[in-house]
Amino acid sequence: MEYRILGKSDLRVSVMGYGAWGIGGAPFWETEGEASSANSIEKALSLGINFFDTAPVYGFGYSEKLLGKTLRKKRKDVIIATKCGLRWNREELKSLRKQADRESILQEIDLSLGRLETDYVDLYQVHWPDEKTPIKETIDTLLEIQKTGKIRYIGVSNYSVEMMEECLKYGQIVSLQPMYNMLERDIEQEILPYCLEHDIGIICYSSLASGVLTGKYDENTRFTDWRSKDIIGHFTDDVYVSHVKKVRDITKISKKLGKTTAQLAINWLIHRQGVTTALVGVKNPEQVEQNIRAVGWKIPDEDLNTITNILEGRRM
Repeated sequence: MEYRILGKSDLRVSVMGYGAWGIGGAPFWETEGEASSANSIEKALSLGINFFDTAPVYGFGYSEKLLGKTLRKKRKDVIIATKCGLRWNREELKSLRKQADRESILQEIDLSLGRLETDYVDLYQVHWPDEKTPIKETIDTLLEIQKTGKIRYIGVSNYSVEMMEECLKYGQIVSLQPMYNMLERDIEQEILPYCLEHDIGIICYSSLASGVLTGKYDENTRFTDWRSKDIIGHFTDDVYVSHVKKVRDITKISKKLGKTTAQLAINWLIHRQGVTTALVGVKNPEQVEQNIRAVGWKIPDEDLNTITNILEGRRM
C-alpha cells in the first residue's frame, strides 16, 4: 500500500480509502449482510488500508456503528473520518436536511463518537454546505470541539472555492471531499488548483462513479435506487449514455493491461495531481482484494493519452 500525508496534518492515509457509504445499507444501497460488511472492513485493514470514511447519514447511523464495532480493537491503527451537517427526522431520504449550526454540530459529534465507540475522530468533515448557517458559526463550532480533543482535524465536503476561502478566514481545514472520477471532472477547473495552492488534501468520493466505472452497466440499465433521483452524478439521459460509451472504450485499455475497468479507474484517480486518497465502497472481502490491485503500478503514458482522448470525446 502507498500512503500520503493529508493536507496540513500528520494524518498518513492510504491512497485508497474504505468508503463506508455502501455498508450503511438502506435506504441508499443493498448489502450482503453484516458479516460480509464486517469482513470487508477487516480485509481492507489487513491489506494496508488505514483510512475509513463514514457519515451519520449512511444507513442513518448503521455505518458508523458497524465501523466502530469492527475497528474497536484496532483503533490505534486506523484513521477514522466522519461527518456532520446532515440531519434527519425519520429514516427516509425525504427527511434529510442540511444543518451545520452550532447546536446541531455539538449534538452530532457526541452521537457519532458513541456509534463509533471511540473518544475521538481523526477527521471531522462538514458533509454539505448549509446555506442557512454562516460558515463562521460552523467553523468556530468545529474549532471549539477540536480544543476538547474530540476531533483532531477539520475538513469539508462538496464545498466551492469561495466557501473554502471563507472557511480559511476562521480556521484551518486540512481536506476537501469532492466527487471526482474519470467521468466527473468538474473540480479540475477551479477547485483542484485551489486545493493544491493551499495544501488542502483531496479525498475523492464516487471514485467509480457509483458503479458506472466497473463497466457492468450499459445504455439500457435503469436504476431504481437513489441513482434515479438526480441527487448526485449522472445516471439518466444523454450524459449517462455518453458515460457508458466512454467506459466501454476504457474497458478495452484495461483488458489490454490485464486489469479490470475498476482497477484502471482507481489507478488513474490516485495518480491525479492533488489527490491524496480515493474512497472506494465494497460489499465483501473479495471486492477489497480486487480493488487493492489498483495500487502499486502506473498506467503507461501511451494509454494515458488514449484515456484522455476518450474522456474528452476525441476518440469513441
